Amino acid sequence: MEKQPNIPRRSWLRLSVGLAAGTVGTAFTLTDADKDRCAVTPRQELGPFPTMQFRSQADHDVDLTQLTGQAGIATGEVIIVKGQILDTSCQPIAGAIVEIWQANHHGKYRHEYGDSGQSDPNFQGWAQAVTNANGEYQFKTILPGLYGHRARHIHYKVAKRGYHELVTQLYFDGEDRNRTDEILNSFTHEEQMRLTGKLDKTTPTPTIEFTINLDKVQVGALPAKVLADYTGEYVLQAKGTDYEQLLNTFLGGPYDKVTMQVEQQDGLLYLTTTKAPKAELFWKAKDQFDAASFYDTVLTFGRNAAGKVVSATFRARDGQELHGTRV
Repeated sequence: MEKQPNIPRRSWLRLSVGLAAGTVGTAFTLTDADKDRCAVTPRQELGPFPTMQFRSQADHDVDLTQLTGQAGIATGEVIIVKGQILDTSCQPIAGAIVEIWQANHHGKYRHEYGDSGQSDPNFQGWAQAVTNANGEYQFKTILPGLYGHRARHIHYKVAKRGYHELVTQLYFDGEDRNRTDEILNSFTHEEQMRLTGKLDKTTPTPTIEFTINLDKVQVGALPAKVLADYTGEYVLQAKGTDYEQLLNTFLGGPYDKVTMQVEQQDGLLYLTTTKAPKAELFWKAKDQFDAASFYDTVLTFGRNAAGKVVSATFRARDGQELHGTRV
């Protein structure tokens, strides 16, 4: 492995803080030929999102290679992950919250339960940054390890008031698994190109860039009265389903039920499930929403004879379903 430059952690963090304040770096420029790339970045499933237990950890700064309270450095090849958050007119979005999380060098998430994979006590696992005036963000992390059948990737969640939040993943160009990864290959060639970055190893620290485009919220697109039909608490039965094992793996267990809270905010609908943070639901059709925040499912609400919403069902791409009732 190529020796990494010795940049003191404190100095690197000062550099990143300067970037977040708009004092470091220059804005990226887009030519007319790139205009088609300013469409909304393809959404992807949330995957093993950091649970509330780990989201409350004190250290979630932009340097994932060290963790407060640990003397060592994360195992693996150190890389820089940076980019820009734009709107659909290619204009930079300042003040966007960019959150990333990924597997460690051994292919295990810091917040993952179970015995699969080797933990790294020095790896932070997830981080947050705020974009500067040019919409730029930057993280210092390690090249994510491989696990299962997945290609090498980094998870993203980007949010800014007035815009639809975006959950997606960044892939690494040239990886053999890119040809077989089920999630990546559910997208068109053009979409895959937008989700894939090339790791530049000519820089002092290998660097990969990822530009993300957010869509503005259309005020009043869904009246508050309509959204109110769905708000409330639901309890879904996971026992005996594929979701039971999934929840036990990523959230710890046992979990035979899932509590789901649906609420509206600023004209949008949000979902919060057991131990997981709030994420946006996207209108699909009457009583149906895309729920990337829950393992890339479609959430369908059921009504009784009087027209009142009384139930909810998550349906995955493979046909698996998780049913529940409104409390």
